Amino acid sequence: MGNEVSLTVAGVASAPDVAAIGEAQQGLGVTRMYVSTSALSLMPCREGADDVTLGARGYDLLSEPAPSERVTTAVYDLCSVRVDIDPVSQSAADGVPEGASLYVEGKDAAGEPFALSSERSVSLLFPAESGKSFGDQPLLLGFDASVWLAGIPLTEDLADAAQDLFDSQLVDSVALYVDSNGNQALDDDEQTPVARASAAR
Repeated sequence: MGNEVSLTVAGVASAPDVAAIGEAQQGLGVTRMYVSTSALSLMPCREGADDVTLGARGYDLLSEPAPSERVTTAVYDLCSVRVDIDPVSQSAADGVPEGASLYVEGKDAAGEPFALSSERSVSLLFPAESGKSFGDQPLLLGFDASVWLAGIPLTEDLADAAQDLFDSQLVDSVALYVDSNGNQALDDDEQTPVARASAAR
């Protein structure tokens, strides 16, 4: 017998002018968010206990149903999650540029299509804010499109500035939540994170 850990990885949108899925209306319309990972690790509270590590994955954050991992482990107390974002071939997906670790596409406020990609490698750590076990399950790792894409210029002559913001705002856009009803979505009563991201590399 073991403890089953469930973790959904999904795109969310906290701002009313960002449509997480669908056509842009009054604001930015995001139709795809993709993250390539070389590893995702669930880290026990007990010092010396082995991490539970999943291999390379590609996550389409706006797919339905949202991508979810279920792991059975002898570990009952988890105090941190680590996500290693890397451009790895095992995570390649149709429509995503070769070598991309991050990719977002959609339409701007004028209805014009845009696409942003990055080959950035970064490890994100999510330590429990309580300093103790996350406790409740299942968990949801949410990438907030509203924060990630805030203020990004999408015109060609500002491509470098857009790239810089796209990379730098990633860390602030991701947090770990408890998906209390297990519906693989971030509901109004689930908006308080149990852990926020910090960059390890």
